[in-house]
Amino acid sequence: MQQTILLTNQLATGSAFALTESNENVFIPSKVMLEKGVRVGQKVQAIVVPNMTRPDRTPWLAVSILDAEPVQEDDGLADFILESLEQGRGTVEEIAEDLNMADGKIAAKLSELVASGHVVRVMCYDLPEEDA
Repeated sequence: MQQTILLTNQLATGSAFALTESNENVFIPSKVMLEKGVRVGQKVQAIVVPNMTRPDRTPWLAVSILDAEPVQEDDGLADFILESLEQGRGTVEEIAEDLNMADGKIAAKLSELVASGHVVRVMCYDLPEEDA
């Protein structure tokens, strides 16, 4: 079945994940990713079939990418995310809610920012003081 999917994350192996327009997860093998030279943040037309390996986690498997929209480099979304993070900690859900956008689109752009070195993932925990 042909569907429009949004590439949201790519692993070091080249395999990737995407979301359908109905927010269902899609696994994309590295061979399929490399054939078209697509990257995170792009919307693509893909042939997807039910995933028989891990249907509980990713119900769809992309077996072919037919066409890819160009990535919009200067869409302002990266600037907004960076501004939000400069103010302090923010989650994908919080940023998406502020923009009234889908979590997947924010996650995809954030993945691009991490891959390009614009964002470094840092986790801080507030530890309780020990009783003296």
